[in-house]
Amino acid sequence: MSTVPNVRIGHAEALISAPARPAEITNRCALCANGTTRTLFQVDGTLIVKCGDCGLVRQDTRPLAAEAIYDGDYYATNNPKGGYANYFLDSNVNRRTFRDRIQAIEQRYGRRGRLLDVGCALGDFLLEAKASGWDVEGVEISAFAATQARARGLHVATGRLEELDLPAASFDVITLYDSVEHLTDPVATLRAVRRLLVPGGIVHLVTPNVGGLQARLLGPLWYHYKPGEHLFYFAPRTLRAALEAAGLRWEGWRRSASYLTFTYCFNRMRYYAPAPFAFLEWLGRTFRFGPYAFRVPVGEMEGWARREDLAGS
Repeated sequence: MSTVPNVRIGHAEALISAPARPAEITNRCALCANGTTRTLFQVDGTLIVKCGDCGLVRQDTRPLAAEAIYDGDYYATNNPKGGYANYFLDSNVNRRTFRDRIQAIEQRYGRRGRLLDVGCALGDFLLEAKASGWDVEGVEISAFAATQARARGLHVATGRLEELDLPAASFDVITLYDSVEHLTDPVATLRAVRRLLVPGGIVHLVTPNVGGLQARLLGPLWYHYKPGEHLFYFAPRTLRAALEAAGLRWEGWRRSASYLTFTYCFNRMRYYAPAPFAFLEWLGRTFRFGPYAFRVPVGEMEGWARREDLAGS
């Protein structure tokens, strides 16, 4: 879905004080074994680099223990750029987005079946899919979030998908919503996705689009650059390459939109201008226009892929 050091760039410099960054290691390109690296810029004290061979953008380093980031504080934080402003208060709005996604899956797949959500957080999408008639399971690296999801009656395993002993060809649909960018080895996880899909089964992903207009206009000030949390930044071409490297058949992409509230937007915009947006957030809560929800593109894309329906594949 974070630690944010107290270094900013440009007009956002030194806005937020946060804990020290945890121990880090080199973050290799997920697509190229020996790709050349070009530095793009620095964000929050961390280099953002691009592979000169495949074009995949990534954080130059990553936390040694990435799962430690996703504790209880991650789901309700005052940090305007990391984690969730308040996952619990925003749950009803998030589920409006998830209802749209399950409808899109049903239109593409043509029927309901077994669904696995990778990076399921506290399980809101699983609850929506279950209410629509799907048989659902989840996987979540955060022990806190997985425990919360199980308390809601959901079947959720804790850990990395590629390390779990789940039966092959057991899911019709696998989803990764705002999770592939967090993975330490996206291709390994996507290979596990392929193994778990039935022949003809589909995978649906949503992730920030580093090739999109927002990212290109904002550069290092793009909101989705979240060092320590987001390790890889995909464009349509590199997302396709990752899925194909895992043995999945690419079926296209489109721009993704989500339901947001004014309160959420003001809270997140505090990263750029703390005082005015904190005041707007207060106004929204005080005069109760903050919870009003609207659907808007947020710099993300959704991609589709399928396990080839071939005998023995």
